Amino acid sequence: MSTVLGDALQKALDSKKNDYSNFVWKGEKIKDGDKFVQKSEKLVDMTPERLKQCYKHCEKMLNNDNPKHYGRYNVLKQVSEQINKCNVELFLRYKENSYLHDERRTSTPRTPNFILSLRDYMSNHPEVKDWSKVPIPASGLPSEFENINVADALDGCIKDLGALDKQHLTMTFITKMGLWFTKAEESELKGETNSNAERLRIAKEKLHLPSKLVLKFNEKGLSYHEMRAMLILPKKQRYSDMTTEQLVTLRNKVLFRLMKQIEGHIYSWRMLQRQIELVARSKGIDLDD
Repeated sequence: MSTVLGDALQKALDSKKNDYSNFVWKGEKIKDGDKFVQKSEKLVDMTPERLKQCYKHCEKMLNNDNPKHYGRYNVLKQVSEQINKCNVELFLRYKENSYLHDERRTSTPRTPNFILSLRDYMSNHPEVKDWSKVPIPASGLPSEFENINVADALDGCIKDLGALDKQHLTMTFITKMGLWFTKAEESELKGETNSNAERLRIAKEKLHLPSKLVLKFNEKGLSYHEMRAMLILPKKQRYSDMTTEQLVTLRNKVLFRLMKQIEGHIYSWRMLQRQIELVARSKGIDLDD
C-alpha cells in the first residue's frame, strides 16, 4: 500500500480504535421491488466463524489472483501496465513524428529502422539479462518517455503490446467523469440557447447515451471528442490500432482516474480488514485458525 493510503488508514483507525461498536459489515445490495436494500452486521456481534469468513473475503477482494476476478491490488497493477503500454505506443509514434509532430525532427519508423537500432544496442551489451530494467538508449526525449524500457519498446516495434482490456472502463465510469467543451466543440454543439445545458443535451444524443443517464458539466472531465473516443473503444483493442487521441486520453486522464478509484476501494477494504482484526483481538480470536 502506498504511504498516502497507509497514513490515511492509520489516522482513521486511531480515531475509532476504541469504539468497536461502530464497526459494521455491509452485505451485497439486493433488489427488493423497485429498490435495492443492503443488510448490515455489527462486527462485535459476529461469531468467530463469521469474523473469519468476512476477513477472508476482504483478503480475496484485495489480493485475488484469478484474472476473471482480480483483487484490487492486481487491478491497480494492471491499470499501471495499461498506462505504460499507452505511453510506449505514443513514444513510437513520437519517433515516427506522428505524435507531437515537428517539421525539424527526423522520422524514425519503428520497422525496420528503430527495431534494428535496438537490436544493435542489445547485441553490444551481452551482459544485460533483463532488458525490462534498461531505459531506451536515447537522449533529448520529452520527459513523458523517460521511464520506457528497451523490452517494452521492442514489443511495441513488433506490435506485441497486446490489447487494452476495457473491463473496468464502463460507460457509467466514463460518463461520470463529466463533460467540458473546447471552443470548437462549443460551436459544434451550439443549440438554440447557446448554454452548456443545451450542449450536454445535444452531446448526449450524439453519443447515443441512455435517456435515464445523467450527463454533467465538469471542467475537470473529458472533452466531447475525448468522451466519444472512449465510448467507441471496443472491449479489447490493440494499442497499435488505437487513435492517438484515444491513447493520450487513456494515459493522461481516464486510466489515472481509474487508479484513483481503485485506491479508494483498497482503502475501504483495508480499513474493514483492520477493523475485523481489532475486534478479533479484543475477543481473543485468531483469524488465521
